[in-house]
Amino acid sequence: MIVNFMQKLIALILSALISAGIIAPVPIPSDGVKANANFVFAREEAGSAEGTAMVTANFDATYELYWGDAQGNKLTTSSPSGKTVPYSWFAQVDVKKGKGEHETNSFLAIPDGAETILLYYQDKLLDTDKIPEENIPDYGDMTYSFGSLSDVHFGRYFDDEGNDWSDTSYPQALNFLDDMGVSIVGVSGDLSYEGETSSYESFHKYNDQHDFNIFACKGNHDCRDKFNYDSWKANVNVGVFSDNKPAGVLDVADNGYDFVYSGEETNGDVFIFFSQVKDAYVPFIQIVTDEQQDWLEAMLEKYKDKRVYLYFHTFLNAPKGNPFLGEGNIYNDWGLFYTIPYFKGNKDERRFRKLLEKYHNVVFFNGHSHWAYHMECYNPDLNISDYDGTTATMVHVSSSAAPRTTSFTHPTKKSNPGTMSEGIYVQAYKDFIITNGCDFVNGQFLAYAIYKINNR
Repeated sequence: MIVNFMQKLIALILSALISAGIIAPVPIPSDGVKANANFVFAREEAGSAEGTAMVTANFDATYELYWGDAQGNKLTTSSPSGKTVPYSWFAQVDVKKGKGEHETNSFLAIPDGAETILLYYQDKLLDTDKIPEENIPDYGDMTYSFGSLSDVHFGRYFDDEGNDWSDTSYPQALNFLDDMGVSIVGVSGDLSYEGETSSYESFHKYNDQHDFNIFACKGNHDCRDKFNYDSWKANVNVGVFSDNKPAGVLDVADNGYDFVYSGEETNGDVFIFFSQVKDAYVPFIQIVTDEQQDWLEAMLEKYKDKRVYLYFHTFLNAPKGNPFLGEGNIYNDWGLFYTIPYFKGNKDERRFRKLLEKYHNVVFFNGHSHWAYHMECYNPDLNISDYDGTTATMVHVSSSAAPRTTSFTHPTKKSNPGTMSEGIYVQAYKDFIITNGCDFVNGQFLAYAIYKINNR
């Protein structure tokens, strides 16, 4: 860590000196930048992008790998409405002394239609290679699709004129998902800033502009002083806790928040929305009650033979090892760490963890951290993890309102309302799902955050 820190510090000082004109930047070779890429796949499996990207070049810089079509063009896809949706790079490789490599996530998936790998430096194509035949995707027919969002945060982020950024970011996210033809959207909490009624009214207003169901659980910000249950019930999960429930509501908990949904549009898959009831990340304070966990355990047991999507706001820490590199946490260049998980060791946390260790048919969608998907450069388990198959698969949902970033030049976490908005578009197949990280501002899929999760 110290060696890495010193290397980055030297690089920062050199960059500053170059920017100030005190020293000249390293010139690009007179015959231009030349580089070659070699991607070594870890598995011979259709659609698997687990492996190592290796780049050799005559110029030390950061190079990007993209998925390409059969003609060697950057891969794009089309929404059902006919809009073109591009894919970002799927790997970045820092070349130093002529060589560099990058290992991809074990869940990383190749998008449908990709047949080539393209190496770019800035806007220049430098190398094209074919994807091995055995790794070319062959996913078959999708059964349905759905969206996953989190940390919507009406009432928290405002522009210089006092306009709520979420009045732009949330409908933008829903419109993108609608364009992709989703059947349902789940939201992993934090719809508000302090539980204010106006936030839930805004949430309902934008939801009402779409034909699919949009369900949510409470996050920690929805457990603050301004929260009013009547405004939640009137605007969020409308009708679920009434005598006239939406078709597909299979079970509701006595607490008025937690419920199970499996409608015709979910092809037999089960969605569970599980709310925390306290904004407290301290020892001995439970953020869910014993009765809630009794109900959750009963539901997980009842649907243990189904594919279950569990929406709960707060992520878990790593079960062992460095707690600051747990799922959802980041330990950055400066040695700073950000601990905001379900408080490890609390009674409810221990029980929640055991449930995820028992029911591997569950895919757990969580938010809370806001970290932008590319922040996995600091923690390879940030976006997705099952800790070597020991737990249910845990999937991080970035914020639609204000993804967070950190870097060597801004060591504290930085929120980016207005300029960044992220979430997930999920494609469901018979034996697996593909989760596609979305950049709603630029209308693209984030290829470094596209993951295949097999049924377990």
